[in-house]
Amino acid sequence: MLDAIAIVLSGVVTYLTRVVFLVDRRIRPPGRSLRYLPLVGPAVLGAIAVPGILAPLGVISFAQTAPAVVAAVVAVVLQRLTRQLVVGLVAGLLVWWGLVALLTAAGWR
Repeated sequence: MLDAIAIVLSGVVTYLTRVVFLVDRRIRPPGRSLRYLPLVGPAVLGAIAVPGILAPLGVISFAQTAPAVVAAVVAVVLQRLTRQLVVGLVAGLLVWWGLVALLTAAGWR
């Protein structure tokens, strides 16, 4: 029960410290915080995506990890070269599907 109270209280405190800047426009976050706010989105995206790429089923193994890593690299490179997000996404998916099919046909998956 004490654990549940601690979790709820920490959630309330966290929520209040975030919402106070939205409720009252006179209160501004510190300058140091404002400087790093643009980096929060990419950091969160990386924290969500990297474990899914490196350990798709919760375990790092060649047959599970290699297609995702190669596809991610291809997607990033093509997106950077063409400046087209759709090109990178489609190419990454095609590479991933192709590698999965090859590994499955070889009996490695």
